[in-house]
Amino acid sequence: MHAMNIKLALIIGLIALLTLIGCSDDVPHGNATKTPERGTMQDENTLRVVIRWHGDDFAATQDIATRNKIERLILERKIGKIIRVGTGMGWMAIVVEVKDKQIARSSINEIMRIAAPTRKFTIEE
Repeated sequence: MHAMNIKLALIIGLIALLTLIGCSDDVPHGNATKTPERGTMQDENTLRVVIRWHGDDFAATQDIATRNKIERLILERKIGKIIRVGTGMGWMAIVVEVKDKQIARSSINEIMRIAAPTRKFTIEE
């Protein structure tokens, strides 16, 4: 019975260690890294629309509805392909693969004036 408890403790410890290793990264906080699966062409042709608000609250239902409207307009106007969306504490983001960054940036600015005229946002490369 005692040997079984030791084995169980070792297994739980190993699982905890593997979880910690899997959840950690080698990138210092505040520095971005490119994941290996993202191709160079995609990196060169992506824009990231980041919408921010005061505080560190998660997005409310109306925030998600606004992001959905922005996504829909990007697709309807054929500005680019939505690659990824995300929401964090105090921000939401839409990553778009585009053909021409300058034209897409102008079009996204117009969409933001329509869909979210009072929102603070940035368009990052």
